[in-house]
Formats: sequence, C-alpha cells, structure tokens
Amino acid sequence: MVAPFAPQPVGSKVVPPDPSITAAIGRHHTLATAVTDLVDNSIDFGATHVLIRFLLEGYRPIGLQIIDDASGMDSAAIDDAMTYAKKREYNGRDLGHFGIGLKAASLSQARTLLVWSKRYGSPPVGRRLRRETLETGPVVEEFSAADAAEGLSKADVDFPMETGTIVEWQDVQTFLTSSSDSEQAAWVNGTTQELVDHLGLVLHRILDRGELSLRIENYDVQLAFAGAPRTVTPIDPFACRGVGRPGYPKDLSVEVGDAATNARLHIWPHWHRGPGFVQGNRSPIESQGLYIYRNDRLLQAGGWNGLATPTVDLSYARVAIDLTADMERHVIINPEKAGTAFDDELRNALVRSRTTDGTTLATYREDAKMEAKVSRRRSATPIEAPLPGNGLPGVVKDAFTVHTDPNDVFPIDIKWRVLPEGRVYEIDVDDHALLLNAAYRTAVVGRKSLDIDDAPLVKSLLLLLLEDHFVGTGGGAKRKRQDAAWQAILFSAVRAQSVHTQGD
Repeated sequence: MVAPFAPQPVGSKVVPPDPSITAAIGRHHTLATAVTDLVDNSIDFGATHVLIRFLLEGYRPIGLQIIDDASGMDSAAIDDAMTYAKKREYNGRDLGHFGIGLKAASLSQARTLLVWSKRYGSPPVGRRLRRETLETGPVVEEFSAADAAEGLSKADVDFPMETGTIVEWQDVQTFLTSSSDSEQAAWVNGTTQELVDHLGLVLHRILDRGELSLRIENYDVQLAFAGAPRTVTPIDPFACRGVGRPGYPKDLSVEVGDAATNARLHIWPHWHRGPGFVQGNRSPIESQGLYIYRNDRLLQAGGWNGLATPTVDLSYARVAIDLTADMERHVIINPEKAGTAFDDELRNALVRSRTTDGTTLATYREDAKMEAKVSRRRSATPIEAPLPGNGLPGVVKDAFTVHTDPNDVFPIDIKWRVLPEGRVYEIDVDDHALLLNAAYRTAVVGRKSLDIDDAPLVKSLLLLLLEDHFVGTGGGAKRKRQDAAWQAILFSAVRAQSVHTQGD
C-alpha cells in the first residue's frame, strides 16, 4: 500500500481579515431581531427596566433609542463594546453569544450608533460609531464626560437611572420613507406591534418571571412628549388550556456523547386558539416544530431542522428544547439569534431517542397528525381553501385555519408586484404566491399604502375565488376561461374604483 501524501508546513503566519468584512456582519438582521439583540444586552447587565423609544418629528420616525437602568459601562467597558475585534467575557446565564451584537445589530439598521452610559463609581461615557468607517477600519469617536452626562440627563424616563445606558440609532435606513403622515403613523404602529409580538415571544420565559419591565413608546422630540407606552407581555407558545392528545407532554431524553438535554414533546389541543398558538402574525405551519431555548431566551420559534417537513397535519406539534452548554457544540446559532442548525450527531440522537413509554419523534408526529384529523372532523364536509402566508393579518390567517381545510402544504404569500396592463393578478405556482398588480394598489386599498397586510378583504376574497388554482381541483380549459373572465371583470372594477377614489 502506498502511504498517503502528508506534507508538513514549514511555517505559519496570521492573515488579518479585510476590514470590509466588518461591514457585512449583521446584514440578515430585521429591525425586530436587531432591537432584541440590544435588549439581550440590557438583561445581561441586570436591567429591571428597558424602554424602546421611537423618536418622532411629528409622524415621521427619525431615530430609535433603547434605554435601560442596568449596571452601565465605564470607559474600558464601552471601548470593548464598540470594538469589533473584542469579545466580552460571558457567564453561563448570559443571553449574549457572539460579542458583536451592539455593533452588528445597530449598524444593520442605522448609519450611526451613539451610546451614553454610566457605571456606579465611574464618570459617564459616550461613544459614536459610523457605518461609513467600517470598510476602512471602524473609527470610534469619544465624547467628554460632561457631554455624556448631558446625554444621559435627556433620557426623560419614569424610572431611576443612577446607572444605565442609552443606545441610539441615528439615520436609520430601515424606517419607512414616505411623505404621507398617515402612512408614517401606520408604519410606526405596525412596527410597534411587530416588536411587541417578537419580544413577547422570544423573551416570554424571562418576562414571566416578573423581574423585567419592557415597554415601547413614541416620543415627539420637538414637543419633548411621550405617548402612552405599550407594555411587552409574554407570549408563551406552550401556554394552552387543557391538554391535546392524552399522555402529552412527554419528555424525550437526548444524549450525544457526554452532552445531554431534554426535548419536551407537546401537542396543542385543537380546540384552543389562545395567543400562544399562532404568535403574532404567524401561520400554524410557521408555528409548528422546534422551540429552542438558551438560558430561557428563545432562539428558534418553529421549524423542524431537517427532522420533518412542515405540513398542515403537524400544526399542533411543537417541541421545547433547552440547550445545555455541552449540547451547544452540536448546534449552530445564527448571528441574529433567530434560528439554529443541528449537526448530524444531534439529529441522529433525536431520531433514536425514546421516552419512557417508548414514544419516538416519528410516533409523536403520528399522534400530532391524529389531533389534526380530530380538528377537521368538526366540519361534516371540509371546506377546501388555500393556506394564507404573508400578506394578511394574523387574525385573518387564523380564521382561514379554523374555518377551512387548508390542504396545500405551502402557505400562499400575497404580494404586490408590477404586472402587465390589464392583469389584476397572477399566480406564481413555483413561489407559492398570489401576485397583485401594484399599479392598482391605491385603487384597491383606497389610499397609498406600503403595509404588507393591507386590503385584507380583497385579498381574502381573491384567495377564495382562486381556490382551485392552488388546491388543484380545476380543469385546465375551464380554468383558462375563468381566468380570462375574472381578469376582465376585476380590471373593470379596478377602473371604476379608481374613478370613485379620484372623485373623493
């Protein structure tokens, strides 16, 4: 046998990364995940009050602040926090993970990050970091203690701040750009609700302990006046009344080498539609699957990580998994802390594991499917309809799920797109989407709109009208004739609505 070629290195050297890589960090953040990352930091530093504040000029949002009463930072700590190449030390219960959350989350949304902070026994400190400096090497600007003290004094909050931090985003690029006051107000209200839903879900265990007050408010900078705050309350994805299938929940002990954790198998009762069933604006398909926690912070809300395919039949199945420190070796946590991936060892261990009564993940899924069948028996004649995805408010998607039998595996997203003249809608079968002509959006909605969930009545009616296009019960020739007729009728209706809207 010929020995394998095994060359030995003759030296080594450190090759520093290109500074432009820094600018790419955090690009997959949404506004909700970015804000949550900063709230995680506040919790790690002992905050009992956290206030998320939209800074407004009239109806227009011009910035965002996260204000807390945590232990704060001194000069050395704030320099570490603002440095990309510096990772702070974490203890075993911290929510932080990568050490770049403050910078990556903030500059994924805004051009400028401004931080004021005060630690007990240390002078106030202030720093600023601009996104434009990232590609050539981040430049952190330092402010005097007097300026930092003045910055902190402008917090204007209703809780004591002997110590604490203000993180401010300036020149926010992900805010709505519109000259319409009504559109700006609608965007702020909608975004506030998204934050309430997201934070209430991912931090539900922490909020349940009652040790943290987390609120969101609008603050008019010209009037120095805050509107009524919204309190973030816990949304527990396992808080249902009663039980689903008999014998559940069950504990599945999972071992990978010397690492061990517990997977708690739940089947949501089909008759209970509490706020935890579909959290916020999510569909039952999006809400099923694995709920993965680290230090009581939810890292993943739904999805099966390759262990199953999301289907309507699994709408009542959800599994709680708490990551131990040892088990983290087998899990990849994405930088936004909004999803995970398992390695093959952990996936195989989950498939092999059994509860004390012999239940496996496979038999658990079959039990969950039985709960779905029981749910469908409530209607003597099931009514088929597409399963709506993005583009409709959560209450409407819930109504589709409760009152129809959505037998399409994939949710149908409803999107506004530029289509040819005269085409009111098109169906993208491959992308599982119903496309509406953006040229007619004002006529359909009744006003200019950038709200993803606008025109719920028209969208719902179109989904019901086009039901056989999605569930596959219509013939080809008949479908073409129907499509031509419906396009002509709807186009006439759009033109009539446009005339009516202009008249108003």
